[in-house]
Amino acid sequence: MSKQLKQIVYTVIRVMAGTLVAMLVVDLANLMNFHWADWKPVIVATIAAGLVVIGNSLNKEDTRYGLGASSK
Repeated sequence: MSKQLKQIVYTVIRVMAGTLVAMLVVDLANLMNFHWADWKPVIVATIAAGLVVIGNSLNKEDTRYGLGASSK
């Protein structure tokens, strides 16, 4: 796996994990009464956050990371 691809994968994982934790913290009040319906928005937000990072990494105009970053 190339260094650039590893950076993309690690960034996606970090963003998705951060979003997951944030969503769970927001709903901590209902932790004892957490049902499947409560997990749906958490999962959707986590996937959406990951898709944004993947989209940025595939954008050649975005120079922060991904395909548009300069390889050193």
